[in-house]
Order: sequence, then C-alpha cells, then structure tokens
Amino acid sequence: MLFAMICGFGEVEDVPDLWVQHQVSLCEDFVHRYSEQTGPHYALADIEELLTSYNLSLQKLHLPTVDLPASVLERANFDVVEEQAKANSYTMQLNSEQRNVVEILLSAVYNNAADTPKCYFLDGHAGTGKAFQLCTQYVVEACCSVASYRCAVY
Repeated sequence: MLFAMICGFGEVEDVPDLWVQHQVSLCEDFVHRYSEQTGPHYALADIEELLTSYNLSLQKLHLPTVDLPASVLERANFDVVEEQAKANSYTMQLNSEQRNVVEILLSAVYNNAADTPKCYFLDGHAGTGKAFQLCTQYVVEACCSVASYRCAVY
C-alpha cells in the first residue's frame, strides 16, 4: 500500500528502480502465501488495484504488468471447504434469536431484486453475541457467494 501511495503522490522519479530495490520486501507476504514464482505476480496485481485510486497503472509507471483474472484475485485467500465448515460450525452455535437474525438478513439479501443498497443495524447489550452473529453472517454469505458487504459492531 505504501508503494502505491508513494507512486500516487509522485514522490519518486524512477518507479521501476524503486520496484527493483524493494521487490523482495513488497512480495514477501505473497511469496509466503503462494510461491516464489507466482508471489510477485500477485503483489503486482495488488499494487495495480491500489494504483487505480490515483488514476495510475503498472503500465503508466513502466512496471511489469500482470494478467491475472479478477476472479483469481478475489478468491485468492478463500478456501471454500474451510469457510463452509466454519459457516456450519458457527451456525450450529447460534441461539434461536441469533439464528433468526441471520435468516432475516439472508432473506433480505437474496430477495433484493433491485440490488438496492441497504443498511442494517444490530443493537444489543455487551455480551449478547452481536459480533459472533455478524461473523457468522459474514462467513455464511461469503460461502454462498452473495454480494460483498461491510459490517461494523459498536
């Protein structure tokens, strides 16, 4: 992210040289997650995505370009079997009120034919399981490939 910000604010004259100097550090997490060969491709794809907010691209900055399908990048960290097992486990732990909330929210998401953005609030006293319920909701929806959403617990 810092690399994209530095490029975005134009603080470097030779971006390709900056990439070469720091490539190992910039790719470290991706190499660990994938492999020595593919890690740099994922790092560049991540940088490309971040650069779009600055109206830049790898090509504009004379960096190596990558051609990874968006679907690969979106699912790169998603193990379907593991997430489904997690969803099943979490769902079994919900009490009846929490399960009801999950069902209501899933129904609202699935029946949203107009794709109209919606905002839901979950309120309750401390220790009532709001965070656990939202975590379960998120995992279940991720496994069902429903539209992505953001949630916050206060």
